Amino acid sequence: MQLFLRKSLVQAFRLPLWGQAADEVPPHWLVSRLLTGEIEINRLGGLTMNTNFGVQQCAAGDVVVLFADDSIGFEKPERFESKFEPVEEQQLAA
Repeated sequence: MQLFLRKSLVQAFRLPLWGQAADEVPPHWLVSRLLTGEIEINRLGGLTMNTNFGVQQCAAGDVVVLFADDSIGFEKPERFESKFEPVEEQQLAA
């Protein structure tokens, strides 16, 4: 799993497009929320979740982000790439 840096370290998972396999195994934090019903798979092939601010949804191909405070967010791929920078493994070891 690749890590990304914003102002804090986050983990991200790109949802596969319809009919395609994911690039990597879904992370535990996402699978556990699907199993508890906190997040559900929607008709768009994406995810839906209830928040304090209402219902949030994403579509297939979008990026699911786990923030440092254990909250989940959804980003469009273009916006994700402009807001987040990949962290190289060498940076983590330093």
